[in-house]
Amino acid sequence: LGMTEVDSITVVAAVIRDDGGRILLARRPRDRHMGGLWEFPGGKIDAGEAPEEALRRELTEELGVSVGNIRPITFAVHEEPGLRILLLFYSAEITSGVVSAREGQEVAWVAPEGLPTFEMPPADADLIERLVENAPA
Repeated sequence: LGMTEVDSITVVAAVIRDDGGRILLARRPRDRHMGGLWEFPGGKIDAGEAPEEALRRELTEELGVSVGNIRPITFAVHEEPGLRILLLFYSAEITSGVVSAREGQEVAWVAPEGLPTFEMPPADADLIERLVENAPA
């Protein structure tokens, strides 16, 4: 056969800004895949779930907020042996609730130009570059 089994998962993540243009990051729990890295909040899409639905659900579960005005930004693919992750990045706005770390994770609001100082998954690099370049002076 020659084909190696690869698990493919699709993940949704949101770029959420506050009134000052800062971007919300969450830190992955240390015991998880890529533990300790900072990331745009989100999570896995469940079977049969639309990406926007998954994003709303994950942000409610993880951060206790409702979001709206969800718009696609870009996508990325992360590959490692036996695993392929398709990441769908969206912009979203918090419509209700206040960000609280419901799963004990750290959260931070970061100015776009500060993003490169956070250790984040390699698949986020292109998006981070774009966010930094588009940062208002």
